[in-house]
Amino acid sequence: MGSTVVSDTLFFDQRLNTMTTDDLLSELSIKIYERPLSDMRNNGGIRDLSNPIAVMMLVFDFETEVSMNGINNFIGNSTGIYAKETVAALELIGCSNQSKQLKTILETAAAAAMTYDTIQQDRSGLSEYVITSFAQLHDEKWERANSEIGKLESEIDYADIMVHAERFVITHQNEFRVALGR
Repeated sequence: MGSTVVSDTLFFDQRLNTMTTDDLLSELSIKIYERPLSDMRNNGGIRDLSNPIAVMMLVFDFETEVSMNGINNFIGNSTGIYAKETVAALELIGCSNQSKQLKTILETAAAAAMTYDTIQQDRSGLSEYVITSFAQLHDEKWERANSEIGKLESEIDYADIMVHAERFVITHQNEFRVALGR
């Protein structure tokens, strides 16, 4: 029985050593939305930019929210709570241009009072689970800022973000494997 455990352990370790960066990124992109990693959003751990897991969670949340719902919903949904940390996370993985672009977007939004808090205030009167668009909910309130933000967002190179994310994961692969229980 003891040798079986040893051989299983060896097989497991060999599998880890052959796990590609894409495999690690793919698994991480799913596991960050499951416990225990998802708890980092609730307990504030996602703000700890010294933690490579938190950095990648911010990057994944940004990319996921924007690709699914657009930049305005990134700002207005729970991801917007950590928008400033997302700017720093992009910088930490080596995406200086994208970090500056997101910072400019956030500054443009803030200048128009289009912040997480004000977007949430507009949503406060909605019924739970109601489906609406940004335009329907906010009408022409932020039309000018929204146009400028759209132009700025269209210049963000998301493919480059993922290239840098891969490099970051390679650099911190031991921390990611531990976080994934590997």
